[in-house]
Amino acid sequence: MKRLWVLCILILLVTGCGQNNREKAIDYLTQNQRNDASLIVFTDRPSERPFTVELQTQLNEVNNENLRAKGPITNVTFYNVRDENKFNYEKIFGLKSYPYMILFEKGQITLETQEPEEIVQHFKKR
Repeated sequence: MKRLWVLCILILLVTGCGQNNREKAIDYLTQNQRNDASLIVFTDRPSERPFTVELQTQLNEVNNENLRAKGPITNVTFYNVRDENKFNYEKIFGLKSYPYMILFEKGQITLETQEPEEIVQHFKKR
């Protein structure tokens, strides 16, 4: 019995604890990014139209005014944490309220926010 427990612990260590591995989750979320940028929007229900319109307006400002020097943000992905089962995003990123947006640039988190306006502010500060 003791050998079985040791084997289970070794398997967990080798696999990186599966669903809660932050690096694997980031790789998965950014695997299709273009221009080295991805905006991931986590929700807990279908997105409401006013939020989606405001987000699009703010991204248009960033992209049309070339606020991001390394190209536009073209990859925006919505994940409903109630539906997505590949990773436990709530635990990995400490998500408590929604919508919650994470901006990844070159595989690194550069902004976490719940307000679309903060995306524009983030690039204007640079």
